[in-house]
Amino acid sequence: MRFRHAHATHTDWAEATRQCLAQLEAQAASGEFERHANLGFLYITEALQGNLDEILATLKARTGIPSWVGSSGVGICATGAEYVDEPALAVMLGHFAPGSVNVFSGTQRPPTLGTRTDSGAQAAYTALVHADPRTLDLPELLIDMAGKLESEYLFGGLSSGRQRTRQIADRVLSGGLSGAVFSSDVKLVSRVTQGAHPLAGARRHEVTKASASVIQELDGRTAFDVLLEDTGIRARAALLPGEEMPREDFARIRQQLMALGRRGLFVGIEPETEGYHERTPRADYVIRHVVALDPGKGTVAVAAEIEEGQQLSFCTRDEAAARKDLIRICAEIREHVEEHGGSARGAVYVSCIGRGSHMFGEQSEELRVIRHHLGDVPLVGFYASGEIGGRNLYGFTGVLTVFY
Repeated sequence: MRFRHAHATHTDWAEATRQCLAQLEAQAASGEFERHANLGFLYITEALQGNLDEILATLKARTGIPSWVGSSGVGICATGAEYVDEPALAVMLGHFAPGSVNVFSGTQRPPTLGTRTDSGAQAAYTALVHADPRTLDLPELLIDMAGKLESEYLFGGLSSGRQRTRQIADRVLSGGLSGAVFSSDVKLVSRVTQGAHPLAGARRHEVTKASASVIQELDGRTAFDVLLEDTGIRARAALLPGEEMPREDFARIRQQLMALGRRGLFVGIEPETEGYHERTPRADYVIRHVVALDPGKGTVAVAAEIEEGQQLSFCTRDEAAARKDLIRICAEIREHVEEHGGSARGAVYVSCIGRGSHMFGEQSEELRVIRHHLGDVPLVGFYASGEIGGRNLYGFTGVLTVFY
């Protein structure tokens, strides 16, 4: 049966919460939804952060559910709808077998790797993770958290907010990581959708010389020359050793690069794949901004530490490619659920704050695409400062996870 879910917006936190509770109670009476939930998912916009303690206490008292996870965000997601820069909350109530889900935070430890549930399932298999974006060494913490799970697969995102952020792990907190660890008998499927894609003429390159965040050489050639070639701005035949760039060529190239930069110029860095679970069957990449170019030195600086031997491609973004890839993951998830003889019970969607109406043109269009191609699945989530999939911290992506 499907998870109960609700969403509402109102300037009065008590009224918004009351509207959600009314929706949940109506669903309980319909017979189409789970009545006996034991885990609540709660996402709120920044405008309601000041009343989060009261909201959580009210939901616990009225639903009888003690275990809750969630996050604040500049925007939140619901089935077919998004709320941005307005007071709103989205709630989902899930039912899981006893012992198959454990809430964790800095004060609540997850099950130890290798622990078994009463049914014999692996207790620490995968996890929904919310994180404070101000946490130091966050990429390393995510890798460490993934290493505590049998599948090494995390899904979730970084809380977002213009001033402060909040997480929910049975209580309201901030800082570090929190969320829920699921056992191996909890059926779920998760996919990452990219908001950026390789340039039409781009190839996959190996970093052959780099220092910190500055790429000096790709495939043994200066990184700037390789960038010009991949963007189609300058043909390979013009890239001769020791060649000086004419002044008029420099002005033209500068204008073309500025035009590309307005669309978005990135590198897609291929992550390490060792230990990856079958939930991430496609080769993917972590998107990072190109932040500076130095034609004189031939270097490209990016918003990440780069190591020699890494594989990367130059990327950009556009609405059509993002829409196509979102449709792809919806189809893959739907096919996976059907192949396993199941039906979708509920979903969590974490999307980048740079997506939504910024990428899809209209408010809620991203969520409407999911609803159209995945079906009328109960869904909650939020717009994040970074998205978590596997062991990686992504940008400009969406992470869609469906329980079935």
